[in-house]
Amino acid sequence: MDRSLFEYLDSYLFNPSSIAVIGASNFPGKWGFNIINRVLETRDNRKIYAINNKRPEVAGLKTYPSIRDVPEPVEFVVIAIPYIDVPKVMEDCVAKGVKAGLIVSAGLGETGEEGARIEREIVATAKQGGIRFVGPNCMGHFNTAANFFTTGFAPTMGIKRGHLGIVAQSGGFAGHILRCALDAGVGVSKLVSSGNEANLHLEDYLEYLAQDPETKVITCYIEGFREGRRFLKLAREITRHKPIVVVKVGRTEPGAKAARGHTGALSGSDIVSDAVLKQSGVIRADEIEELFDIAAALLRQPLPKGRKIGILTGGGGHGVVATDACSRLGLEIPPLSEGTLKKLDEILPERWPRQNPVDTVAAGFVTYPCLWPMMEDEHLDAILSVGAIGMSSMWRMMGGLPIAMPSFLREQAMKMMEFIEADEMNNLDKAIEYMDKYQKPIIVTSLMMTPEMRQAPLHKKLVENGLITYPTPERSAKVLYHLCWYAEYLRQLES
Repeated sequence: MDRSLFEYLDSYLFNPSSIAVIGASNFPGKWGFNIINRVLETRDNRKIYAINNKRPEVAGLKTYPSIRDVPEPVEFVVIAIPYIDVPKVMEDCVAKGVKAGLIVSAGLGETGEEGARIEREIVATAKQGGIRFVGPNCMGHFNTAANFFTTGFAPTMGIKRGHLGIVAQSGGFAGHILRCALDAGVGVSKLVSSGNEANLHLEDYLEYLAQDPETKVITCYIEGFREGRRFLKLAREITRHKPIVVVKVGRTEPGAKAARGHTGALSGSDIVSDAVLKQSGVIRADEIEELFDIAAALLRQPLPKGRKIGILTGGGGHGVVATDACSRLGLEIPPLSEGTLKKLDEILPERWPRQNPVDTVAAGFVTYPCLWPMMEDEHLDAILSVGAIGMSSMWRMMGGLPIAMPSFLREQAMKMMEFIEADEMNNLDKAIEYMDKYQKPIIVTSLMMTPEMRQAPLHKKLVENGLITYPTPERSAKVLYHLCWYAEYLRQLES
């Protein structure tokens, strides 16, 4: 790993002390408007300069016609101007002694030979001045630990500090991943919308995030590799201690052609890409929701010791669907041990099926008494809960009381529901302790999650402890499959 690259990017790209926005604007809808206001919102102690040769003032700041006119040193620039003007501005940045930058401007390497020629000119000028830059044709970046954002798009509003790193060769997909994180309450460490990668490449960001103590899991949206061999070498080293989850598009020839038109990326053979990713321990997801599901689990869940899954459900149908979903992916649904069956017999009525999946047959709030023996069962490596954990909160939030119930009975029922929910809150603490003690992941599926339920104390507690809820058994099973695959990959390295 190149420590000098890490230190350079950490200082000048992700936490600069002075910033200039070239193309800063007073007009809503323009990139220069969104970016200058976003930078000002998160300025902290940074010096901010607005560059605009037509307006004397932007966003309350005095403007300068050129970055050469700024009276003090500038470490970092955002360039949000028409592409044809970028070469001259890059010359100005070199003359000013700028350290790093980000070019939002599109219309360059992704458009054809003329655009590629101008892009090469920009790269050559930047190289002469030792400037490393993101883009062009990108949507910004951020560092939550330093409260530094150049992203002007809405999904970054409300993002909390966390440990998920994101590199995306598509700004739109970067926003998609962020929306998933916002909805699930998962925090992010760093994000880079890398665009055409004319200067800094995906591989540079990987090398940085691998050494970043704030980042625990790395996610990538990839259209093509600029340095395939370097990617393979880095990924093999990184995945030994930090998971990488990617969506690699361009699986088909039309998809690869679309990638070339989007960021100028050469997608290459999908068979080769798939083999490279597997050999290097990279987890490949098929879509953004799957990528986020896996990454969120890796942030908190222990890796399973094997593929044997215990399924705990509040209804028989849920168990059948979950069993099918797991089995299709090569996960095992083993018989329960005799000791576990005896313990469950003491909890559940005689009509329960006495098998895995464990169907609680609507016997009341018995989720956790059933969970404990399953966690203790040496025949099980992970637990998949479907309509079980979180049920007390779901029932109350969905209005589980008859409308015609007399008021005195309603009051008693509400008190009982509050008691049951408080009891589940306490049991959740024990479940998390068991998860860590036995090193077994607990994957929670909630089939009827609503916006109101996300505000419930129980759901908030799950989020606070890094446990997100998945909407279907199929998505939960995919998460378990990928956790098992990654665990097996690491064990093969050890052996």
